[in-house]
Amino acid sequence: MTDGNTSIWGLLYRYASGQPLNGSGGYRYLSPGAGRWPGWKRQAYRLGLPALTLLTAVRPRDGLALLALAVILIGWRGRRTMAQRRFHREYIAPTLEAIRTPLGLALGVKLHVDPSLGNLTPRLAKPLSPAEVATRRWYGEHVEPVLRWTPERAQRGLWAVQLWVRPATSKLEVFRRPGEQVGPRIELNIKTPYLTSEQRLLISSIINSKIPVADLVESWNQVGVEVMARWIVRKRPPASCGYAQVLEHIDRLKEWEFYLGQGVGDKPIILSLQDDSPHIAISAGTGAGKSVLAQLLAAQVLRRGGRVIILDRKGSHRWALGMPGVDYCTKPHQMHDALVKHAGVADQRNDDALHEEEGWDPGPRVLVICEELNATIGQLVNYWAEVREKSDPKKSPAVAALADLLFMGRSAKYNVIAIAQMLTARAIGGPEARENFGVRLLARYTTNAWKMLVPEAAMPRSSRTRGRWQLVVGGVATEVQVAFLTAAEVRALAQPAESPDSALSSDVTSNGNKMTLRQASDNGVIPWGYDAAKMRLHRKDEAAPKPCGKDGKAFLYDRAELERWASSGKR
Repeated sequence: MTDGNTSIWGLLYRYASGQPLNGSGGYRYLSPGAGRWPGWKRQAYRLGLPALTLLTAVRPRDGLALLALAVILIGWRGRRTMAQRRFHREYIAPTLEAIRTPLGLALGVKLHVDPSLGNLTPRLAKPLSPAEVATRRWYGEHVEPVLRWTPERAQRGLWAVQLWVRPATSKLEVFRRPGEQVGPRIELNIKTPYLTSEQRLLISSIINSKIPVADLVESWNQVGVEVMARWIVRKRPPASCGYAQVLEHIDRLKEWEFYLGQGVGDKPIILSLQDDSPHIAISAGTGAGKSVLAQLLAAQVLRRGGRVIILDRKGSHRWALGMPGVDYCTKPHQMHDALVKHAGVADQRNDDALHEEEGWDPGPRVLVICEELNATIGQLVNYWAEVREKSDPKKSPAVAALADLLFMGRSAKYNVIAIAQMLTARAIGGPEARENFGVRLLARYTTNAWKMLVPEAAMPRSSRTRGRWQLVVGGVATEVQVAFLTAAEVRALAQPAESPDSALSSDVTSNGNKMTLRQASDNGVIPWGYDAAKMRLHRKDEAAPKPCGKDGKAFLYDRAELERWASSGKR
């Protein structure tokens, strides 16, 4: 025979090189290609078995030892192959069939499913008999330690070498291009250039039904000649966050920035009341931690010298009792008076801002916390119905004041936190008022609550982890583990930060009625913030007080002159 495909030499070459003996194409050496095995694996079996047989015949002891090792390896590989086939039979094959049938694609659909996802592999496990349990226990106690001794020592040696060369290899990190870190995933490749939204929705439904893995994040890529879909496990924030993390971040933030907790990858989540929104809506079920979240923000306001107004009929903020800078209102008449008063202050600040330069500081920030707003609005309405005279307006002035704060809070540095289990438009004074809440936080939410408050954002699965919230800003939901603080930690955190020229806990210094400009601003002697007051002094204001001493590097001013300066500025 002289034909290269049918000659004895051609058969020997194909046998030794791992190619199919019939000479058919499509079979690759490194990957399976058209065959079930890659070429290198067929080559290893074809050359290894005769060599092992010959060695056994020439040197029986060595041959039997290698034969025993080969039997162990083949048994281990066979067991693994059987597990892979069962996994393919239970999950991949039925899913591919369900996808191909409606799409009309006989070929060109590839599906990859990581066995480590969820509990896919444990679901396939069958109960063990007592004999199997005993055998596995004996194997784990006597055989596995022997088999793992050499690989473990080799791995430890490799780790030692890596640690030794780390000072040199760390300098090469700058030249390394970061690769895509995907991790366990479900990946679907379809040889078609485009799929409609209905087809993608159908495929997503099939994947979620046939492969029982919960809380997956789905992404589609239709660029190119193939469509690729990927489902990965949603990454989660840390399970807890506390006082140490809060202290680590809050003093680094700007005056209008607030620390909420830790997000995915243990990254701090920062909320801006200047860039994002002046007002915050909090909606969550009972026990989700609404008051914990509110007191975290309140403590940061107090730490920076601001004021906090709490409308709390049920008494959830006992930490605030007796705290400087806090107006704790638990009765309807107290809530009514506080809202009317501060709406007037905010209105005055807005009027003053009209005559000031851009960026003028109206004074310390004021945070208004409205606990259980659904019930609070009703109590304010009932209170006004009891006390109003015939000449008084029918609408509660407190409810109107709350609406005014929502519409003019940014320039006046007034911020409202509205807390409710179901923050309906009626509870907040209408849909127009609710639109002022650019920052919305939800936990233990229902589908109805999510669609009502943030219909523009995709709804993630609600978590039962305590303190786990969804922060929604601009239609984007960010998962965050909110920091939990005890009452003692909140009170400690709320103490104003130390500054070189101020003693914020007192109205005057040890110099009698003399105080620094910062002390006058923080204690309300002058209506402007510290920076705004310094700008007024630099303008050579005729009514500005003259320094009468020094406290360290800071000038001292007479309190009476400061008050006259403040009254002239208001006029």
